[in-house]
Amino acid sequence: MAVKSAKVRAHSATAASCTVTNDRDKVIEAVFSPKADGFTPLEIQAAALAACIAASIRIAARAMDVGQLGEIDVEVEAIKAEDEPSRLGRFEASVTFSDPLDTDVQDRLIHAAEDICTISNTLRAGDTVVAGRRA
Repeated sequence: MAVKSAKVRAHSATAASCTVTNDRDKVIEAVFSPKADGFTPLEIQAAALAACIAASIRIAARAMDVGQLGEIDVEVEAIKAEDEPSRLGRFEASVTFSDPLDTDVQDRLIHAAEDICTISNTLRAGDTVVAGRRA
């Protein structure tokens, strides 16, 4: 069964960091300075995109009958927008395959992955964020 939603909880006891926990009790330490140990919220968003593209490439490879892929490296640079409001304005992703695939196959896999990846689809759609108090 496909995942219908993702739910996490962020708990901040200090101004320097917060602990993010999922429903499976897995933890990420989010930090608010790029000099601190851990991932900043911007890095967490970039990491989500990189992981989603990597997984989606494997899904695309199965669908295209490319065969079992070896290692895939996805690097994402999340670039802040220069105008207001404060946000990420651009994501640049680059993919490296360990397999000797021709460039056409690589390009087809990357393009298909962009269409499969829930995170890239969400970023392109500009979905609504609703924040409020919890009772």
